[in-house]
Amino acid sequence: MNAPVTLTETHRDMSEKIRDLTEDEIAFFMENGWVHAPGFITPELCDDVVQHYMDWTGLKWKEWPSDPAEQAEFMAVVDNVKTRGQKARMAIRQSDPWMFNFICQRKFGEAAARLLDVPSIKPISDTLHVKYPMSSGSSATLPWHQDFPAIPIDRAEAVQTWLALVDITPEMGPMTHLSGSHREKPGGMLGYGSETAEELYPEIFKKYAPSKLKPLAKGDAVFHHVLTYHCSGLNKTDKVRWAMSSIRVSARSIYTGQSNVNTNDLGLTPLKLLDHPNFPTVYP
Repeated sequence: MNAPVTLTETHRDMSEKIRDLTEDEIAFFMENGWVHAPGFITPELCDDVVQHYMDWTGLKWKEWPSDPAEQAEFMAVVDNVKTRGQKARMAIRQSDPWMFNFICQRKFGEAAARLLDVPSIKPISDTLHVKYPMSSGSSATLPWHQDFPAIPIDRAEAVQTWLALVDITPEMGPMTHLSGSHREKPGGMLGYGSETAEELYPEIFKKYAPSKLKPLAKGDAVFHHVLTYHCSGLNKTDKVRWAMSSIRVSARSIYTGQSNVNTNDLGLTPLKLLDHPNFPTVYP
């Protein structure tokens, strides 16, 4: 494995391509536990991100190929990277200095700090979300869950940033959220076993309404609190749904020692701060 990338050797300001959140967007997030931020990053920056993912994975196609053999190769490449990402702990940003710089942008950290009302922010994860067309036989749904139970920190001061890297229609399986459910307690490791949120907590589906699916333009962001219940559906189109997410946590969070692909084997000390080059403080 290559030596970990560090922020100081890669930093380049991209703030002119990332906008600030508005006060109305902050207020909506506080009330609902999620917010759609149109045009959060520029379309050109989205294209750069997709190209870096393609270079990293070895993918030859941005669009879903028509040839069945090429479709099989497409899925094999992405599935191989998912495995490689597990072994590499931090996926693309620990292999690609440009992506490390992108994920560690101060403007992303500032947005997270404002949404969470905390003084400082660290990134903890980055994830590529390639959702194949349903015709591939491999377009999966994502069941209702919260992010917090899987994150090895002691407090629910974290937010996910989900970026639409291409135009995404409701038929392509974007996320939906239970508005206001960030007020609920942690619900456990849903999605890892046979338990479902609907079976365990039927009351939350009576208490909170799901957000309505809407088209997302390339460069839109959707932020949600790590206690907000969310899910996604099938990609019913013939296009690839390109998106990525990253989770940012309060820099005062304490590492619990829970097993997690982003923190395992880094020599972190349980019940101490996340003190490692993989998790630089990016705001302030």
